[in-house]
Amino acid sequence: MRLPAGISGSMVLLLTAGAATLYAQQQPLSGGGLAQQPPSITRIQSVAPRTTEAAPQPLGYEDEVACFGYIGPMDEQFLASVIGAENVAEQVDFTDHNILYLDAGYDKGIKAGDEFWIVTPGDPVVHPITGATMGRFYQYRGRVLTLCVEGRTAIVRVTLACTDIPMGSFLKPYEAVPIPLGRRLPSMAVCDPSTGKAHGRIVTTRDGLVTIGVGSNVMIDLGIDAGLQPGDQLSIFRYASGSDYGLRPQGSYWMYSPPPPGVEIPRTYLGDLAILYVGDRWAAARVIDSSRLIEVGDQCEVK
Repeated sequence: MRLPAGISGSMVLLLTAGAATLYAQQQPLSGGGLAQQPPSITRIQSVAPRTTEAAPQPLGYEDEVACFGYIGPMDEQFLASVIGAENVAEQVDFTDHNILYLDAGYDKGIKAGDEFWIVTPGDPVVHPITGATMGRFYQYRGRVLTLCVEGRTAIVRVTLACTDIPMGSFLKPYEAVPIPLGRRLPSMAVCDPSTGKAHGRIVTTRDGLVTIGVGSNVMIDLGIDAGLQPGDQLSIFRYASGSDYGLRPQGSYWMYSPPPPGVEIPRTYLGDLAILYVGDRWAAARVIDSSRLIEVGDQCEVK
């Protein structure tokens, strides 16, 4: 098939130009060799793989902030208490999804959709060194959600049960407690001096635990008054024992007595703890590292 004269002329010119270019590239240069296209450079961008090792990590777990407790007044007043239940004829204690009845309703400002902590009072917390009463320990038993409200009563459903919920448990307005994040700080070692920051003591443990190690939950006698915040990390230590101070058995516990004022003795570092949440003069913490036995009365210092 013959192309139109205009198109055929253009095709001839293009083919001629292409052949001339190829011929010129293959001709030897004055210095020898063939003329070649400039080499192309391939750039490979090296990107380090992303890891989570250096990122902040949770310093605790959900059950440690939702199922531990707090130190409150000796006679704290609560909004309402549990006086009945849907399955009261079949159960003594209650758990997840059970329906409970309260002794307060619109008269105490309760509304449908409100959430509450379920709380039971525990024993007074006595400071292991001074003997002073710090307040009463209140245990979180779980959480409930208000389904419906009447004048002086309300119906709630258990949305979280940390343990058994007995009749007569109290309700406290719920406030979310986030799990703190942080990067693990290096542990103190032999011969490391004091940081000079706030220091206190372990005053009680979760469930009355006697032997404290990694993963144990404790209360210390430092709080907002000492500038403590969730996520802070503290070193746990004690001083070397002497004839009238150090670690001694006291009843079912081992208690630590401090050395006399002015006596300078070496520190023995025991481990580290991380603050989960704080009160006015107390804080709940988790032991995140331990190298030896930790006891109620051992000291802790902010890193």
